[in-house]
Amino acid sequence: MKINIIFPCRDPETSRDMAMAIVMPLAPTLLAALTPREHDVKLVDMLSGDQVDYDAEVDLVAITVRTPLATVAYEIADQFLVRGRTVVLGGPHVYALPAEARAHASAVAIGEAEQLWPRLLEDIERGTLGDFYVCGPYAVNQLQGKVVHERERPGLAGIPMMRRDLLPRKRYMMDSIFTTRGCPNACNFCPVSRLFGGNIRHRPVDEVVAEVDTLGKRYFNVDDSVFGHPQMTDRPEENQYYLDLYRELSRLRPGRVWTGAGGIAAINYPDGRKILELAVESGLGSIAAGLESISASGQKDSGAWRKLHYTSPHSFELQKMKENIQTLQSLGIEILGFFIVGWDGDTMETFQRTLDFCDECGVVPFILPLTPMPGSNIYDEYLAADRILPGLDWERFGDGTVVFKHPTMGSQEMEDASEATMREGYSWGRIWRRTLSTIRQRHSLDVAAGSFFTQYGMHRSIPKVFGQVRRRSSHE
Repeated sequence: MKINIIFPCRDPETSRDMAMAIVMPLAPTLLAALTPREHDVKLVDMLSGDQVDYDAEVDLVAITVRTPLATVAYEIADQFLVRGRTVVLGGPHVYALPAEARAHASAVAIGEAEQLWPRLLEDIERGTLGDFYVCGPYAVNQLQGKVVHERERPGLAGIPMMRRDLLPRKRYMMDSIFTTRGCPNACNFCPVSRLFGGNIRHRPVDEVVAEVDTLGKRYFNVDDSVFGHPQMTDRPEENQYYLDLYRELSRLRPGRVWTGAGGIAAINYPDGRKILELAVESGLGSIAAGLESISASGQKDSGAWRKLHYTSPHSFELQKMKENIQTLQSLGIEILGFFIVGWDGDTMETFQRTLDFCDECGVVPFILPLTPMPGSNIYDEYLAADRILPGLDWERFGDGTVVFKHPTMGSQEMEDASEATMREGYSWGRIWRRTLSTIRQRHSLDVAAGSFFTQYGMHRSIPKVFGQVRRRSSHE
């Protein structure tokens, strides 16, 4: 079969500005790797400027659906359906809203692809395609039509290397890879624990190392936490996995720089400092740290206190957060701090106080309004309480728009405060101060360059992102 795998995007220019260091997408390259070689596979990465050829002679179109891009993904799918093509939709949005997705597809895939994708391809060739293909311990009784259900999540041993050869690698500044799936934290705003389960599954260290050895100078680890979650899972082997992984990665040829999401509480783990030191030795330059809130009430509402290694939200101490940040920085790890404003106890002053905290700690600020995403606990809670604003396109979920009702703050004033805070946070003075601080903490031009261009990309994209929000709002 001829198969097109599409990674959709509405506005590639703004998206590229936000990232600057373009990361090769993982989902389509993994799906291509799981495709038997007798099939002819083409990848279309719209984020990097690829165009969709609707008149291409293809047998199957597979599209990854993320909530902010659900509308454009459905538009693409519909165009192929009217041309008589078979269309399969997968991704986190269809997990949350499978019936909605089924209206735009020949079939919908829910969950991880390792077992589902080969079965789905076989069914297409036999002419027995089902309506839903599900992998994982999900309830399927509400799905209408033929359901193929693999109840166990797949193991991660023996996964083939991503098909990076199907994309022009020179246009990406960073490759991508993953080493684990699963998250025990179950933060209220995040669907990852529901999607991948609360138990951590690891790829074998030797397989990860072999794949990293094929990557370029920079890469991004897409794991939920590159330091693991031993404080939640009570598994001593969790720490040992990362000690082994980073020790082996450190032995590869020198010069690689990588980044990923990680918890600042890792320093408190048994052997946590050693894990961090080995990670730095293997090339870790920065982490995207989900700090979420500077208040105990925000930690409680978000559920983030678990991943920050507090015994309860009431034990949250801002000073401890500062100390952990400083310790990681002293090891040469730059902190990109992600904060959510919009919890019920937040006020308009929370935006500025959060930026002040970032200034004090030398954290690169990502201070964004709460977006209840489908598939998360908070979305279900707010939907049931009639707190999700009606009539909004899925594009509004993730573009800076406030999509819910706050008890004391208006949507427009939250959007205005978010824009003002981010503009101030990425002033040239702050960008240069943080870049120089990174150089002092880590004598690496590669890490410093990554820091500068990430911040410069945010500086460029903020006016465009919030300009789009205002234009869309004015048309409603």
